[in-house]
Amino acid sequence: MIDLNISYEQKRGLAIIFALSIGIASFYFLNSRPGAEIAAVQDLAPIVEQVEPAKLIVNVAGKVTNPGVYQLPSGARVVDAIQAAGNQLKGVDISDINLARVLVDGEQILVGGSKSSSSRPIVKKISPDNPLDINRATLAQLDTLPGIGPVTAQRIIDYRIKVGRINALDELKKLSGLGGSKFEEIKPLLRIL
Repeated sequence: MIDLNISYEQKRGLAIIFALSIGIASFYFLNSRPGAEIAAVQDLAPIVEQVEPAKLIVNVAGKVTNPGVYQLPSGARVVDAIQAAGNQLKGVDISDINLARVLVDGEQILVGGSKSSSSRPIVKKISPDNPLDINRATLAQLDTLPGIGPVTAQRIIDYRIKVGRINALDELKKLSGLGGSKFEEIKPLLRIL
């Protein structure tokens, strides 16, 4: 047998180091259990429930039952805003409004725009002085732009539906058939409201 000649103080020191090692190992073992994480997440549940979802403020104007400013949940669509205002008045055509578009905070929804006394819409020629709102333009209106046919007009409508709202005219450059000189030709005839 090997004689190590360990003194009483050295034995006591080794016993303390061994006890500390066991204590530290137990601490890490007990804190790494999945139950501890679940308890921590459950403790946060009341805090998460207190966070309110984002709200949108929109103005619904025109021919609706109760025009005014409405607060809607984030992700609401145009149809939700019109319903909040009590729906359109009887006989008002809303076919030119994209009801499925996601709302943007601070925007105005105009229902049943201005009509002349003969109940026909006032049609002004699209020009730099009277630009076309790219977010409200119909397929027929886009088709009247120089160099834009029905196929390219439909691409613009499809892109607008996909993104919800065009925020900059330069976004149109991404579309096939609208690059370079064609975009520069129609840019003065367009606007964003």
